[in-house]
Amino acid sequence: MGEAKKLDIWVIVLAILIYGVVNLFVLLPKEFYFENMIMLSVLFTIAILSYFTGMVISLGMGALVIFFYGSYVMYGTVVLGKAVESHVYYWMVLVPGSAVVSATIGSKIRLIQEENIRMKSDYAKYVTVDESTGLNNVKAFYGMLTQYMGLSRRYKLPLNLMMVNIMYFEDIKSIVGQDRMEDILKLIGQQLVDLTRVEDRSYMLEDGRTFATLLFGNAVGAEVVKQRIKETIQQYSLDHAVAVNMELRVGIAEYNDSIKDVISMRKAAEKDMEYDV
Repeated sequence: MGEAKKLDIWVIVLAILIYGVVNLFVLLPKEFYFENMIMLSVLFTIAILSYFTGMVISLGMGALVIFFYGSYVMYGTVVLGKAVESHVYYWMVLVPGSAVVSATIGSKIRLIQEENIRMKSDYAKYVTVDESTGLNNVKAFYGMLTQYMGLSRRYKLPLNLMMVNIMYFEDIKSIVGQDRMEDILKLIGQQLVDLTRVEDRSYMLEDGRTFATLLFGNAVGAEVVKQRIKETIQQYSLDHAVAVNMELRVGIAEYNDSIKDVISMRKAAEKDMEYDV
C-alpha cells in the first residue's frame, strides 16, 4: 500500500477521533466542565505539536500529560476522597491516542513531500526539453554535439556550431515583461528550426538567453543562416511604448582537429561571438 493510501486511512481515523472527542465533550457531566475543557485544550495542543515533532516526542508529551493528570486524579481520590469518574479514563486514552494519530499523519505527509521533492529532482535530471521554447536543452546539446563531432571526424563532414545570444536580455525583459520575453524566445527558436535543415539541431542553453545550433555544412552556409536570423529579429516589432530594438550576437565555430572536446567547441563559438558587433 502506498504512502498516499495510508495517509487517507489515517486522516479518516483522525476525523473519527475528532468527532468522538467533540461528542464526548458535549455529553460529559457539566460539573466537570472546567476540567474537561482543560483536557480538551491539552489534547488539541498535543495533536498539533505531534504533527510537527514526530512520534517519539509526541509520545513523550502524551506521557507527561497523563502523568500530571493521573497525579491530579490520584490526589483527588486519595486525599480528598473523590471517586474516579468515567471521563478520566476517556482522557487517559484519548490524549496519547490523538498524539499517535497526529504524529503518524505528520510523518506520512513528510514522507510524501520528500518523495515528491526526490521525484522532481530525478525528473529534472532526465528532462531534455526547454519549456519556454520547446527546443532541447543543454543536457541534450552536449550529448548530440559529442555525436556530431564523432561523425564529422569519422566521415570528414563539415560541422559548425552557431551560438545566438540575445543582447541586453535583462533590460528588454524588464521592459516588455516575462510573457512577451517568452514569445521572443519562442520566435527565435522557431526561426532557427525553420532556417536550418532536418539534420541540423537547435538547443536552448542553460542561461535562458543563448541558443546553439549544430549545422552540417560549410562556413558559408552557416553565415547565411546567421544573417537570416539576424534580419528576421531586426524586423520583429515589440509593439511597446518604449522604443526597443532586438539585437542578436552570433558566433560560429567550425569543427577541426584542434578542437578536442565539446567544451572547446563551445568556447570557440563564444569567442567568435565576441567579435560580432
